[in-house]
Amino acid sequence: METTAALNLRKSANANSKVVLTIPRGSLLSPLQRATNGWYKVKYKSRTGWVSHKFVVTLEQAPSQKFDVHRGHNRTNRVILTYDDCPLNLKGYKSVLDYAAGRNIGLVIAPTGNCLKKFKKKYGVDIAEMARAKGQWIISHTATHPDMRALSCAAGAKELTRGGIATNVGRPPYGAINDNVRCAFKKAHMSIWTWTRTTRDMDVKSKKITISRAAAAGRGETVLMHMHWYGFSPNSIAQIRDRLGKKKVNLCRAYRGADGHGAIKKTPLNLPKSLPC
Repeated sequence: METTAALNLRKSANANSKVVLTIPRGSLLSPLQRATNGWYKVKYKSRTGWVSHKFVVTLEQAPSQKFDVHRGHNRTNRVILTYDDCPLNLKGYKSVLDYAAGRNIGLVIAPTGNCLKKFKKKYGVDIAEMARAKGQWIISHTATHPDMRALSCAAGAKELTRGGIATNVGRPPYGAINDNVRCAFKKAHMSIWTWTRTTRDMDVKSKKITISRAAAAGRGETVLMHMHWYGFSPNSIAQIRDRLGKKKVNLCRAYRGADGHGAIKKTPLNLPKSLPC
């Protein structure tokens, strides 16, 4: 369940009841009970109370909403940094995962199938599983990074599913979408998640510009970068986080379960309709 506005958590199921605290818009709640007047008893962080049904959407209701492929599975007011393709080496990849987990940052990582094979062959490790163990989200980015618009529906679906990532979300290379691509994703039982903002890091080849463009993101945005360019490092992520923080914009948090508390947990293979950022 997610709040659609800043919402008061109250002691009982009515608008005149004492306010326990105010919950920010885009927060995830754990529903416990529903009253006859429609109000929900929920758990938010360590507190329990009642909220009006008029300002929340349940996960059961979410599919009826129009799905935005650009915002994808980030329906919160937090920015999520996403990284495509393949890291340069294992040491650098591990440093990013360790930094993100240590600072409670949740990333979306979209490696190609060829990348997974490369790291398994060279280092004997599954980089997708490494990321998931650190509370990070993994989505499919095809096996060989083709322009899927030129592929048949069946060939596109095969590209999505044979890359070694069994999940329900994928990103088409270049963000290129037509009817063939939509058909392929439907056949593969995946939703499409692109981005709302790209840094164009592969074109500018500049750490300074990449950081500046990522830090220009507003609430709820999905930012595209690549693992083999300058945005994928602890220092770059730290600078992006600090600059966003000055605007009172937060990054998505590492996965700690639906309530966002406790120890970091391994992310599920299938992404929820709204990440618990």
